[in-house]
Amino acid sequence: MTSGCADSRVTYTAALGLAWLGQSGGYRLLGLLGLEGPVAIWEASSDTLCGWGVPQRVAAAFDVRRRGFSVQQAEEVMQNAGVSFVAYGTAEYPQELRHLDMPPAGLFVRGVPGVLARVRSMPRITIVGTRKASSYGVRATEAFATAFATNGIAVISGMALGIDGRAHQAALEAGGLTLAVLGCGPDIVYPPRNRWLFDKITARGAVVSELPPGAPPARWTFPHRNRILAALGDAVMVIEAPRASGALQTVTWALALGRSVFSVPGSIYAENHRGCNLLLYDGAGVAVDPCVTVEDFLAQTRNQRNGREPRDGSTQAVRCAGESALRGIGGEAHREDVLKALASGPASVDRLIEQTGLTARELTVALVTLELDGLARRAGPGMYARAP
Repeated sequence: MTSGCADSRVTYTAALGLAWLGQSGGYRLLGLLGLEGPVAIWEASSDTLCGWGVPQRVAAAFDVRRRGFSVQQAEEVMQNAGVSFVAYGTAEYPQELRHLDMPPAGLFVRGVPGVLARVRSMPRITIVGTRKASSYGVRATEAFATAFATNGIAVISGMALGIDGRAHQAALEAGGLTLAVLGCGPDIVYPPRNRWLFDKITARGAVVSELPPGAPPARWTFPHRNRILAALGDAVMVIEAPRASGALQTVTWALALGRSVFSVPGSIYAENHRGCNLLLYDGAGVAVDPCVTVEDFLAQTRNQRNGREPRDGSTQAVRCAGESALRGIGGEAHREDVLKALASGPASVDRLIEQTGLTARELTVALVTLELDGLARRAGPGMYARAP
């Protein structure tokens, strides 16, 4: 075995051990990954871990569990479950996850071989929302997920009932790629009612989890799962969500990572839409037209995508469709008015509406076209400025 292969195996083993023990007290150690790496953490003594700020009881418990961990047994369990493992510190590990304060030590993957690498090479949208979706939310989810999937953008969600499940289903029906991030082991179907969806996703896409095979869902696993949902997407879209929602936890993570957020507006009288409407009030991108939103997504995420474009030449097709829709509602006609209003400096959406006399929809469309052409940029939540 060459030195490089040996080093890779050591990294793999250490990351696998950390991931395997994460469900039973090792989660606190993940905050050290960016500083020390998996091998140093796995091999560190209890005293060293305490010196790095790990509480003594956590370090002691980790040391006991580490001594009982068997790589061979773990790999046998993974093989029987049809699960592979992508370790932190390897080329296959999604680099976006490294930006998290507590990145997963690795991802357990079940599905089509190589699909994670394919998804990593594509633009990605994370779509989330309530489990108690209304017919309006279902219809909107199907429209937006289909638009993204048919234009070469991978759809990521959490395989929950309601919005999540519909997003996966629509992406699959559109012939696109979809990835489910679970709050349990990748061989556990949760909720059980989604067995049919789990089978479809693993047959054509993949499910991933930071938890090992056999790990059951728990109260803490879903909030922790949400950070991975946020990190893997180039942007997050919330279709329908009440004020107290796991979807808004995902948004919090997305904003901390500098991701764009899109929200679908709903009735001001419906609790199920209150979370989305509050996001819009705070400056989230308004999602009312799937074609325009795909264009807006591609414009706003250009930098973090770093060359990752939709497959099969989809970019031009989206641009043509998007421009047609924008011209149809006057986006081009109002561009100069908006640029003049921005000449004196950054301005809020409300201020721009007051200065230009445009409706909120007309202003949104004009700003989208200006961003697409690099003439305007976001200067903060609900704020816009001329591009330098």
